[in-house]
Amino acid sequence: MKPQQKLMALAAAAVAVSSLMGFPQSKQIIAPPGTRVAGIPFSPGVRASDLLHVAGLMGTDANGAVVSGGIEAQTKKALENVGAVLKAAGMDYKDVVSVNVYLADARDFDAMNKVYREVFATNPPVRATTQADLMLRDGLVEISAIAARPDLPRRYIQPQGWSPNPLPYSKAIVVGDYIFVAGLVSQNPQTGAPVGGDPKAQTKQILDNAKTLVETAGFKMPDVVWSRVWLSDPRDFQAMNDVYRTYFSEVPPTRATTRAGLTSTAYKVEIMLWGMKGEKQRLGNAPGATPLSQAIKAGSYVFVSGSTGAGAQVRGDIKGQAGAILTTIQNLLKAGGADFPNVVEAQVWITDSRNFAAMNEAYTAVMNGDLPARVTVGTQLMAPDNLIEIAMIAVK
Repeated sequence: MKPQQKLMALAAAAVAVSSLMGFPQSKQIIAPPGTRVAGIPFSPGVRASDLLHVAGLMGTDANGAVVSGGIEAQTKKALENVGAVLKAAGMDYKDVVSVNVYLADARDFDAMNKVYREVFATNPPVRATTQADLMLRDGLVEISAIAARPDLPRRYIQPQGWSPNPLPYSKAIVVGDYIFVAGLVSQNPQTGAPVGGDPKAQTKQILDNAKTLVETAGFKMPDVVWSRVWLSDPRDFQAMNDVYRTYFSEVPPTRATTRAGLTSTAYKVEIMLWGMKGEKQRLGNAPGATPLSQAIKAGSYVFVSGSTGAGAQVRGDIKGQAGAILTTIQNLLKAGGADFPNVVEAQVWITDSRNFAAMNEAYTAVMNGDLPARVTVGTQLMAPDNLIEIAMIAVK
């Protein structure tokens, strides 16, 4: 081998090793054949830092058409599509730490689980499963995921005295300096039985359980940087907030709160969390204004809460609201030293699936180049004039 070739080989090896060991690396798009859907602006997977973000993928074939065969066939195909992204990134299902499942009909929960547990038979990722409007006609299920570097140590958290979970997901997973907590509902942790009550009582039960999981794992509630809250009835928003705000410090996590059908009518609230060790910097809104931070800078990450567009000038205007939201998000990203090219994951909620094409038009006017992984579902938002809500995660 010539000296120049040796240098090139050594350089390539150094890049491979640095990537494996989680040294700073640029955002990498993962898009194996058959995982894109024509006309929808997203990347199937984005890898940056320690994590791979997998977009919301449905049971679509190589041509982007939804497969036939009902919920079981679509769940199988959606998981195969997730697996294709993982494989292209040098990972496997065992590396997945967090999953969101969106069902068009919550009555498909058991049938979805039948297929899902075949893929995640042991040490499954944390998970939240909610009902939402899906954007592809005839689509029954959409699945997004986060996977962590295979070499990172991980622990599956089971507090002493808690009953085993009969469903195929873990309640909390620690991987490296991250903790992922499943979508929790109001349950007695010793028995797994539902704990009823009003939204305040259920929120308290959920966050007491979350606190136990977080502290058992060696973290603290101020380490939480990201949360998702689902309410079966938006009228419970303020009651949930009254309790939620008491569990977090002056740097509460970023958050998005939307309406969703939950997997049992016994539950009014579901909450999912993600935490990181290390210093946090609150960006945007002042402490005490609301029980969430507009954005948080933590390590190489910038987390941005679900943002909405308001004001008479954009009332009823999906494109106007999307443009206003993206301007707000860009300003928050810049405050954390990042910008749209650094975004690895986006979540979009719209109140009317008929606005999907118009939203995408506004989105692509701003977001171009290497697009983030993205989930877009339909749901009711917390304010009646809001047509769209967008949250983002960037890695710089």
